[in-house]
Amino acid sequence: MARKEKAQKQRKAGVSRLQRACALAGLLITLGVIGVLAREAFSVPAPAILTVKAEAARPAQAGWIVEVTVANQGDLTAAAVDIEGEAAGERATATLDYVPGQGRKKASLVFSTNERPEPKLRVLGWSEP
Repeated sequence: MARKEKAQKQRKAGVSRLQRACALAGLLITLGVIGVLAREAFSVPAPAILTVKAEAARPAQAGWIVEVTVANQGDLTAAAVDIEGEAAGERATATLDYVPGQGRKKASLVFSTNERPEPKLRVLGWSEP
């Protein structure tokens, strides 16, 4: 009987090492989440910063198709993004529904020239959603 009583006293006496380790891990995770949420709540997101570059050009029946990528280095989403390419006096335009913050979207511009175009590309404008 003495053994049972001693074992029961030890169980009631305190918290095991495993329980302490789990409690510490929970505390660290909770503090980490609170820190991330606080940082996001008080930071100011960067506006959309759009760049456009040509990726590839391929021949088509109507001339050439130039694939372009629009990249947004800002934090905010840009909506209704208008892009333009000009090559050999010809202009081609495309509109993207949106480009997410820190994201990329692809579009295609069609040129009717016989030779491979090297277009000058630019973003004409966008709106905030």
